[in-house]
Amino acid sequence: MNDSAPTLSADNGTQNESEKRSENLVKTKSMQPTKTQPSVLLKLSVLQGISTLAFALGVYYFTDAREALSAAFGGVIAVIGSLYSAGRLFTAKHDAAATEILIRFYISVMLKIAFTLLMMGICLIVIKASVLPFIISYLIAAVIMNLLVLLVPSKLD
Repeated sequence: MNDSAPTLSADNGTQNESEKRSENLVKTKSMQPTKTQPSVLLKLSVLQGISTLAFALGVYYFTDAREALSAAFGGVIAVIGSLYSAGRLFTAKHDAAATEILIRFYISVMLKIAFTLLMMGICLIVIKASVLPFIISYLIAAVIMNLLVLLVPSKLD
């Protein structure tokens, strides 16, 4: 007799169905949105843009247009960095080896830091933006909005 041939019994059918249910449960849990998915990062960029606009309008109301423009520059730099990260995640190969993904992530972070420093240098040295509203706006958009996103729970059942 062939031992590898499947036998038909009531227990075997039940076991296969329970295995299928557990596989489907694992698939649906892994497909739920996490905080590192590109769509979540795009929503973060929108929140950063809204906070930048609100802060820049507040600065304009209390001071002048130059200070408000400086605040807008600071926030826009944070938004561009988030959009860059989201774009890198959209174009990432999801079937790559873990080392490739990690190397790509580290390169992405180093490029984001370099671009951020370059844009800050251009705004502060070349355009001569006001430092205080520029830095405060960047911190609101880059740091506080990222921390607020961490407080939002993931949708896990």
